[in-house]
Amino acid sequence: MKTFLSQTELRWLWALKQGLGDPYKLHQWIWDTLPDAPDTKRDFLFRFDVLDHTLRILLLSERIPDNGNEVTWKTTEVSSSFLGHGTYRFQLRANPTFRRAADHRRLAIFDEEKIREWFMRKFSDAGCEVLSLETTAPRRLQFRKGNEQHLGTIYSVDASGVLIVNDEAAFRAAFDTGIGPAKGFGFGLLLLQPIQL
Repeated sequence: MKTFLSQTELRWLWALKQGLGDPYKLHQWIWDTLPDAPDTKRDFLFRFDVLDHTLRILLLSERIPDNGNEVTWKTTEVSSSFLGHGTYRFQLRANPTFRRAADHRRLAIFDEEKIREWFMRKFSDAGCEVLSLETTAPRRLQFRKGNEQHLGTIYSVDASGVLIVNDEAAFRAAFDTGIGPAKGFGFGLLLLQPIQL
């Protein structure tokens, strides 16, 4: 299980100067803040939000990130009991897609009803029943991989609502590994708040 939830807030202008407005570069930068990881496979999930003049980053990881120049992480340990509740409010930023049969290429979903169906299916696979679900319209993000001149495009949809856990093992696995594709771009991190119904 990923044990640590960390958060940092960076000045947006500083973040832009570092290239962190690009989700791919942000992913690489986060990886570099984690100790002893040069050849490790990605073992973290993250989410970023631009709030006023601040870039807020949430990080779920197996290791505690290092503080450094302009960066202070606040880290808390995620207890195993946190995932033992039956009902949660949730937030999830995801990249709803489907695979085109002809070439197996992954394409974004834009239809509102199909986006809702995608989220309902993903939560069902994660051992949950969704009691309420709100989604935003897809938002376009652009990125540049490595030194490529070509800009790539990926689409982001935010979902929020209330869920009931039906299968605790599947739920814990989904929390740990994330939901949906494109986790290297800041998607898939499930934010949870236990509630009583």
